[in-house]
Amino acid sequence: MQGSDFTPYNNQEENAFWRTAVANIKLGQEEFSQLHQIDLATNAPRISSIGSCFAQHVGKWLNAGGYQFNQSKLETNQTSSFAFGNLYTPRCLLQWFDMSDDLKPFDINSAIYSDNHKYYDLLRPNFNPKGFDSHADLVTARLAASNEMRETLLETDLLVFTLGLTEAWKDNGDVYYPSCPGVVSGIFDDSIYTFHNFSYEEIRSDLEEIATRLQSINPDIQIILTVSPVPLTATMTNKHILVANQHSKSLLRTVAGFLSDNHTVFSYFPSYEIITVAGAEDFRFEQNLRTVTPQAVNYVMQHFRSVIDKTASPTSLLEASVKHLPPKMNPSSSNEVVCEDELLEAAKKQQSSQAQQHKCDISLFGDSHMGKLSSAFNNINAQHCGGMVMHGSGFSQKKFAMCDAEYFVPLESAISRKLWSDVLHNLNIHQHDKTTANSTIITNLGMQTHQNISRLTTWLNQTYSEGVSEISTKDFIDYFNNDLTDQLSIILKLRDNGHQVIVVSDPPFCQYFEESKSIKNLIYSYFYAMEYVWSQFGITFFNAATTFDQEISDPKNYLSNIKFDDGSHDWIHGNDKYYAWLTEKLITLVKAPSSD
Repeated sequence: MQGSDFTPYNNQEENAFWRTAVANIKLGQEEFSQLHQIDLATNAPRISSIGSCFAQHVGKWLNAGGYQFNQSKLETNQTSSFAFGNLYTPRCLLQWFDMSDDLKPFDINSAIYSDNHKYYDLLRPNFNPKGFDSHADLVTARLAASNEMRETLLETDLLVFTLGLTEAWKDNGDVYYPSCPGVVSGIFDDSIYTFHNFSYEEIRSDLEEIATRLQSINPDIQIILTVSPVPLTATMTNKHILVANQHSKSLLRTVAGFLSDNHTVFSYFPSYEIITVAGAEDFRFEQNLRTVTPQAVNYVMQHFRSVIDKTASPTSLLEASVKHLPPKMNPSSSNEVVCEDELLEAAKKQQSSQAQQHKCDISLFGDSHMGKLSSAFNNINAQHCGGMVMHGSGFSQKKFAMCDAEYFVPLESAISRKLWSDVLHNLNIHQHDKTTANSTIITNLGMQTHQNISRLTTWLNQTYSEGVSEISTKDFIDYFNNDLTDQLSIILKLRDNGHQVIVVSDPPFCQYFEESKSIKNLIYSYFYAMEYVWSQFGITFFNAATTFDQEISDPKNYLSNIKFDDGSHDWIHGNDKYYAWLTEKLITLVKAPSSD
């Protein structure tokens, strides 16, 4: 008989107790021990990833780490093993199996939207956003994606499936959509589309059916389920978004737990728990409390490394992962509010103005800086078109699709797409009239240092596992090639089509605030490296930060006076006086029009 002080918990290990297993862990600096029980059959697995937007982070990290990640050959605009884009529910994945299943046929001609002689695939609204030239081309592309899926699964040892949502939309034919028609593509019609919130039984049944399909293709495949920590953007239930989000995530987590406990083909990896466990001075979400930071992704994947690399040392990995992280900057959330105001103001200006009847020689596009620059241009009656098109995070996090005909297609919102369409229309007029010699584009694409400096540090952590004492220009260029290829390609294509392009740096105001001054040298080095890159291509780069420092003797009179609820400052933007100064400088760089 045990002593009176004995309880069954006496024999439990430290990882069974919150204090020793969680509270004593320094989040972001130490790994949780014994966090999973995954044991792969293959030492160097070939990995495929599918699911919600968080699944893209998995692929990017695996690529950067040199692991065997299967990248779709049909999907070139994002890191993805399959040409489906984001699939937030298991039912959407099942439909792709059904396309080539004679026993459960799927209507290959369904979920297609046509407009102005173009055909859009509502099953993957972000794939080929410019549309297909014919209905047949779209169907052929769908079948190609389904066939590629099967070929990829044959070459997959480990499939990581990130579960995102329980809320979905379906049509009268019981076709389920990855997003509500009308949000990204198509037109919403309540006589056709209805809301559906998947139950526990439906999700479990769908995942079990997916496992059956997968094993019929590749009997040796292993499946790791994860739950996306990214909250719902909005809910169609009558519940508060906080309650609806927790309901959705709890269902997904419960299903994943049941399947991993009761089916040998399934395992569960706790990325959701790593991101959502409470912590002081939290680094894992941007201040909008929804966007997962690059540091958080890196922290999750350091844990995941123990799944696929049994030789990795947790201590050395974590030391490397935090070595280059800058002090916690004022995250982009409060500034995102400022930028949101700028975006809404841009939309308001667009709605209140008459349709543009003539071409402008100056076009602006970029983030909120370009919106403020547009206002400064208006103040001196400088004719131009454009301004803010997307938030800085939209450009930094690649919330756009590359498009040969339109350079790129903003995916952040319908407002962004309309704002860019007006700029594109102006550029196309110049090309039609063969007056691109008179066309000047001013942009800050590729800057977004309030986002990109954090992404740079994550890239450095992954590239130099032992740390690096000094960051060279080559390091910056390698980072640009790794993370900013699409952004830089847009600028080069604009130049190649005959337009003069002026790239302008972000302001220099990080140095004047306590929360941001420590990253001044890194930001300025970023500007110098970008200036070097553009000089090699003959593109004008205006380093506003260094020019301002050299010319202005009273810099604090140019600071933004916005202060956020948490006491931090808007060090990203300047005030109206700054953008008036910047306008004066940029106008002198715009070439004089030649005769038509």
